[in-house]
Amino acid sequence: MPLPSDRDLTDQWRDKIRRANRNNIFCHCRTCGEEWVASDGDGPCICGSRDLEAIACWQFPDG
Repeated sequence: MPLPSDRDLTDQWRDKIRRANRNNIFCHCRTCGEEWVASDGDGPCICGSRDLEAIACWQFPDG
């Protein structure tokens, strides 16, 4: 059985990140400070602001 190529491994890694990003976006409102996790980073916040910071949750270390 042949070993996976670097290209195959990179494609697998990218696919796993795409799946991790789905439904796991940390949102922070720069206007009122509200924070929540959502499936996308498109607001608005409960205060009505669209000035949001959206970060994929996989970027936060466990623990």
